[in-house]
Amino acid sequence: MRAFNSLVAHFGDTAISGQVEALEGGRGLMRVSLNILDRHLAVDEGSECVLELHDGARFRVVMTERLSGAGEWRVRLLAEI
Repeated sequence: MRAFNSLVAHFGDTAISGQVEALEGGRGLMRVSLNILDRHLAVDEGSECVLELHDGARFRVVMTERLSGAGEWRVRLLAEI
């Protein structure tokens, strides 16, 4: 098992590590940080991916808002996989 709050974001064939920063109360939103600074991956608002959490749970999400240039995003949960 990986470290608590760690995650892997799957954008097609590309996997990016990161972590959960916060859950945003009951609206299906959460903040995540992705380690994408050294990657050539276009992540934009509206991009969808699968988040695999530290315990193996997987969720389909959409990137709703870039919160910083350092890879922090607000995402909306779409479905559990």
